Amino acid sequence: MAHFQFLVGILILLSALADGSLHRIPLHRSPNFKRTREAIVAEQLYVDHKYNLNTTANGFPMEQLSNFNNFQYYGNISIGTPGQVFSVQFDTGSANLWVPSAQCSSPACVQHKLYYSNMSSTFQSNGSVFDITYLEGTVAGFMSQDLVSVAGLRGVLQTFGEVTTETGTNFLNSSFDGILGMAFPPLAVNLVTPFFQNLYHHKLVQQPVFSFLLRNNGTTASYGGELILGGSDPALYRGQLTYVTVSNPEYWQFVTDSIQMGNTVISRGSAAIADTGTSLLLAPLAQYTQIAGIFKVNSLGYFRCRKISSWPTLNFRISGVSFKVPPQNYILQEGAYCTLAIVSSNQEFWILGDVFLGLYYTIFDVGNQRLGFANVNSTGSTLGQMGVFTMLLSFILLKLWVH
Repeated sequence: MAHFQFLVGILILLSALADGSLHRIPLHRSPNFKRTREAIVAEQLYVDHKYNLNTTANGFPMEQLSNFNNFQYYGNISIGTPGQVFSVQFDTGSANLWVPSAQCSSPACVQHKLYYSNMSSTFQSNGSVFDITYLEGTVAGFMSQDLVSVAGLRGVLQTFGEVTTETGTNFLNSSFDGILGMAFPPLAVNLVTPFFQNLYHHKLVQQPVFSFLLRNNGTTASYGGELILGGSDPALYRGQLTYVTVSNPEYWQFVTDSIQMGNTVISRGSAAIADTGTSLLLAPLAQYTQIAGIFKVNSLGYFRCRKISSWPTLNFRISGVSFKVPPQNYILQEGAYCTLAIVSSNQEFWILGDVFLGLYYTIFDVGNQRLGFANVNSTGSTLGQMGVFTMLLSFILLKLWVH
């Protein structure tokens, strides 16, 4: 009886570790990633356009998209029956899913995986057209419906874009095939229900919550972190979560208490957006100008280097808690000169890309329209949990063998 109770106790513990309500998607970073001044300037232009959402000439909403040295994080999804696998960028700064169509002959489409509707038994025609404008080109096509699955979840019927025309070369060398937007419904082209909201509506995830761990240490590591659908994993962060209410439920936008560069107050009460589809930190022009003055940044975006650790820490105060970005994370050295991974924006809000999000585990609580931040646990990972599982299983076998 004692042996039985021991075994039951261990099995309960193992069951708690293997939480089936969490659906994990491994994220990857492109091996081509390299942050340079040129890439920073290009991305700055991209983000400025991305957040200038207007309507195109034919009346359709547009979202600015582009690719800059493949800085994005991406993972796999499956569309159709049988499943056709695509690598997509999981982007909290947009709200639509789109992939290249088999009807697209543009160079960027030909070099990526194409969706073949005639090979899927679950395809449903939609036919409404869309036109998405991005820097130096456009993607255009039509909407379709098919089963979309990810992380072992049963497929959900999702409306998505089939790109049939791509102008420009922005996606030509990208490591991903398409975009999966994770912002709020009002931001979606054609008011399509975003994928995650669709999953929750069909009760395929238990909680209306998803969370990101973005690894930003190293530029060629294949493991870029993970996206968890349906909740969060305390093993991936340390300390308490700090929550802040979403102030504009289109983007994942919130209000900061203050932002400081060292002892210099840059702003009080500035809005900020958590954007997993952006690499940099973007500040409103007036606030960037103040920061640039501290570093004596020249007209080309460079300043004289000294020991990077001697520069001040950037401090975002959110819901009464300080979230610090050390200079090693926001300064890039190029020979005798340095440049900032902080750039100016035409918007009146900050945009927090992976320079910030790579330091902090981030929970996107759709149901309560709030964000949660906590320090990344550098030792916590699903691999760590598997190690615990292995140790416990070995211990069980040892106990049974001894007795």
